[in-house]
Amino acid sequence: MEIGPILRAMSRNRIKVGLLVVEIAVTTAVVLNCLAMIQEQRARIGRPSGIDEANLMTAQIRPFGQAFADEGARREIVRRDLETLRAMPEVADASIMGPIPLQGGGSSGMFKALGGKDSDKVRAPIYNTDEHVLSTLGLELVEGRALTETDQPLKNGPQILNALVTRDFAEAVFPGQSPIGKMIDSGNPEYPDVIVGVVARMVTPYGGGPMESRIVIYPSGPPGGAFISYVVRAKPGQLDQALGRVDDVLLGLQNERLVDLTTMASVKGGGYALNAFVMRILAVIAGLLLAVTALGIFGTTSFSVTQRTKQIGTRRALGASQGEILRYFLIENSLVSTIGIGLGLIGAFALNVLLVTQFAGSKLGPGLTLAGVLLLWLVGVAATVVPARRASRLSPALATRSV
Repeated sequence: MEIGPILRAMSRNRIKVGLLVVEIAVTTAVVLNCLAMIQEQRARIGRPSGIDEANLMTAQIRPFGQAFADEGARREIVRRDLETLRAMPEVADASIMGPIPLQGGGSSGMFKALGGKDSDKVRAPIYNTDEHVLSTLGLELVEGRALTETDQPLKNGPQILNALVTRDFAEAVFPGQSPIGKMIDSGNPEYPDVIVGVVARMVTPYGGGPMESRIVIYPSGPPGGAFISYVVRAKPGQLDQALGRVDDVLLGLQNERLVDLTTMASVKGGGYALNAFVMRILAVIAGLLLAVTALGIFGTTSFSVTQRTKQIGTRRALGASQGEILRYFLIENSLVSTIGIGLGLIGAFALNVLLVTQFAGSKLGPGLTLAGVLLLWLVGVAATVVPARRASRLSPALATRSV
């Protein structure tokens, strides 16, 4: 079938075709960027955290009894809790820790090399824990040493502390150098902290950006009385058994408290709740645009079939087969879709440049763009099939009697 007659027919309906092309172009531009942002959010949620998420749980303690009023008593309760947890047959290790990894947000600080320029400061999330943190979280030590019991401060307040950092933090503050033994200034140069070890990776949701993997881990001081949190690592395949027992074990040691147990998977779900919500909103927007565009193509094709009933009947009477009529409408709408998608690609990349430069959006990749274009083209074809089949089944006799 020649394209010429189809193009001439389209030129006689410039407004109708033009509006449909604009609709397809707008849908293409928006849907492709929605897909790019969905892909970015999925990648963010699914990135490796560096910790053994599958076997971790948290126990958040809210004391209400007088036994927790004294700092020495609290320290003794925490020591006994952790010893008991670590002795459980289902448990690989346990640590006191605050805040909880992957919870989203928490505590952070500004850091630079001691004596460095303020312009070189980097922001990093801060965790306070004990010497069992590497074994509890499943972190990989790649340089230096782990924290030891002697690193724990005996009191709260300003003091020089030994600390672990992630490799991303080390590369940001001491690029091209070994950070072991170097001092970092966290805001009080009289009490700099000393880096004693580097872990390969640890990531936490904290609003986006490179700071999420630039983490500082300090030895914790004496536990506070208002809130205590433990992280417990179960042995492989025994998380459910540990969840069923930890509550009773802790309350058996001291019942003047509330114990809230949560799997790390649930904690992570809460930490990335906003990202999941954004994904759902973007998916709804993309789905609605595709549905509206499909309805537009369907309605336009249906109207075109009704408008050209006599013409179709005449062609059928002159020997045109059902397949030729069907092919005519599919080619016509494929051309409209192709023009619309082509213009939409220009708009999509222009919009993507704006999102990337102004709002730190995700770049459109070639694979995603190709998949999006194919999806849009298939939506256009699918929306055309039903009215095109109806046109191909028109009886020549019925069509020629239509005026």
